[in-house]
Amino acid sequence: MYGITENEITQLVASIDYSEVLTITASENDVKQACADAKTYRFRAVVAFPQYLGLLVDNLKGSGVLAQIPVGFPCGGVTTHVKCTEAEEGLKRGATDLDMVMNIAAFKAGNYKRVAQDIAEVMAIARPFHVPFKVIIEAGVLTDEEIVTAAKLVADSGANFVKTCTGFGPGRATIHNIALIKATVGEQIGIKASGGVASIEDGVALMRAGATVVAMRQYLVTQLKALGLGISGF
Repeated sequence: MYGITENEITQLVASIDYSEVLTITASENDVKQACADAKTYRFRAVVAFPQYLGLLVDNLKGSGVLAQIPVGFPCGGVTTHVKCTEAEEGLKRGATDLDMVMNIAAFKAGNYKRVAQDIAEVMAIARPFHVPFKVIIEAGVLTDEEIVTAAKLVADSGANFVKTCTGFGPGRATIHNIALIKATVGEQIGIKASGGVASIEDGVALMRAGATVVAMRQYLVTQLKALGLGISGF
């Protein structure tokens, strides 16, 4: 791949949250295959809706790949109590990574106190479990100024990552948005690029811009197979 080093591809693969089965139609067999692919390529995590958390935990056990579930997905508009319940139930059942959607409607209305409180209460539930905690800001519905404000809010909340998009809403992860978030949060927290990342080339470009985790789907596995990259590397 022109201009991309083997080391960059290796770093990308290790930073992948594999989202192939975060769909409304994914089957149990799909989840098992996603876990198998993640173990083969040593992705960072596999993400699925909570109904499949047991499968994630069982199929990823001992692999080092995280079992990730979303909270408040996809619009962040459920009550804080519901988000807390989702997080607590998932963590007790073995989830090792959480992606929570902020209250987007409240944020757009300028009610930042409500957004911050929502995040804080869910984080209080998650903190004793010591798992990575990401907050999705849904950058596709935000202006540049709002992205900066949201990134600051998430960084100040104590979350581990700010995440661009759910992948279910408008917009996608862009170099512009990642660079904007990076300029805002610096090294304070990580950045997850999510939404429409279509290739290894896209993923590497986003990591160069400042992303530390990247969400990708099946096309990544197709490219890795073509490159001959497996569990033993290049």
